Amino acid sequence: MSKETSQPIEKYDSIFGLLIRIFWMLLGNAILLISTIFIIQGESWKFHTADVVFWVIVAALLLARYLDIKFFGDSASTGAPASMVHWRKYAAILLICSIVVWILSHAANYLNK
Repeated sequence: MSKETSQPIEKYDSIFGLLIRIFWMLLGNAILLISTIFIIQGESWKFHTADVVFWVIVAALLLARYLDIKFFGDSASTGAPASMVHWRKYAAILLICSIVVWILSHAANYLNK
């Protein structure tokens, strides 16, 4: 007799949906970390390219999460389909954390000079 597993198997309808999910879950956050390091190590405390990259990636993460929910059937941690309530929560947390990290990275850059 075969044993059945009770763990659900995630199904991706398209490779694009999978790439979007990988971006907002992993890759985008890694780029934010790298941008933060460049901000801290920058030559001056002024606005520079790393800041632009940081905020463009924040916007891209918000868009990617939205697209994942709207068009690629992302699911919440409960297994139910994710909704715009999940997106708003994600957006609020991402924006608050991004602002705090950005301010702290500029403060660290200023204090190191």
